[in-house]
Amino acid sequence: MIGRLRGLLIHKSLNSAMVECGGVGYLCSISLGTFGLLPEEGQEAILHVETLLRENDLSLLGFATREEKQLYRLLVKVDGVGPKLALAALGALPLADLVQAIRARDVRALTRIPGVGKKTAEKLCFELSEKLGGMGGLDGLAGGGAPRDAWEADLASALTNLGFREDAVLPIVKGLAADRPPLPEALRLALKGLQR
Repeated sequence: MIGRLRGLLIHKSLNSAMVECGGVGYLCSISLGTFGLLPEEGQEAILHVETLLRENDLSLLGFATREEKQLYRLLVKVDGVGPKLALAALGALPLADLVQAIRARDVRALTRIPGVGKKTAEKLCFELSEKLGGMGGLDGLAGGGAPRDAWEADLASALTNLGFREDAVLPIVKGLAADRPPLPEALRLALKGLQR
């Protein structure tokens, strides 16, 4: 499975980008948000990739940031939201605004996304508002106190995904950030701290 591409940006359009790595050109579907963050053609680009494998189709989706990819994965878990609609949502609003709209259950803002009606907007709010409250990597986008550093974000995300509350997790993560042990060790230490 392809998880990340780093190479020469051969071509970009509003909904796709081709990155050449080791002589192979990988064509990825992208959101408008990612399009706006890509460099000029001919320069090096990095895309975080989601590989889609269906019966007769293998396709790649590219994201400029890990947070965008993380949010995409949450969006497609909502009944009625497929890859195309998720990419449209990621391109219709800045990432921070999309996260804030879902958290605030702002149905009106979400119905401005092409293809999202009132029912789908309500589903997004109902199914994701709680989950977004505990996503370490996405919290900083909507003005929360979440870590912006990748090591801290990964550790916080792992802990919140295990069911710990964000307000309990963040002080532990900040405390371990000074020494920065490898993530498996940091996770073990954090779990010890959280179980006191």
